[in-house]
Amino acid sequence: MMNSARTKSPLLRMLAGVLSVFFLLPSVALAQEAQQIKEAELKAAFVFNFAVFTEWPADVLQGAAILHLCAFSGNNMQTALSALSDKVVNGHRMRFRPLGISGNASGCHILVLDAQDRDRWPQLRKELGASSVLTVADDRAIGTSGAMIALGMDNKRIGFDVDLTAARQAGLNLSSKLLHLARSVQ
Repeated sequence: MMNSARTKSPLLRMLAGVLSVFFLLPSVALAQEAQQIKEAELKAAFVFNFAVFTEWPADVLQGAAILHLCAFSGNNMQTALSALSDKVVNGHRMRFRPLGISGNASGCHILVLDAQDRDRWPQLRKELGASSVLTVADDRAIGTSGAMIALGMDNKRIGFDVDLTAARQAGLNLSSKLLHLARSVQ
């Protein structure tokens, strides 16, 4: 009988361990989801500040015109970007506009792209041409192939790189304050 109790004890301990891991998994998943939400909100704050430190040509963003912030539906930052609607940037009220799959980005002032946009980026880049749309990439591949600002994680910190040539070709003036904060400026 004593032998039987000893056998059950390790089995019960193992079962208890498995059950505790099973019950912890949802909290780990929730913690990861919260981390992603926090990261998206931080990146959206960066996008807001990019708008603050960008000057569009007067004929593109006149008077108190609406500043259109766009992203394609399904973008990882969509919820955080939509929270920027009605914020005021240099006298312009910001509005978030989700774009459908075949959405026209030429009416945007800021276009935020992520990994889901890799396939459409080459064509989109041609369509935008020299239009004054600030392109912000939350994807390394897009960031290194012509986006004006590329967001990225570096040692658990958000940083960004600037392609000043692309911004100037679009007629955008990026503040020197913004350029000093960039990891790199090309």
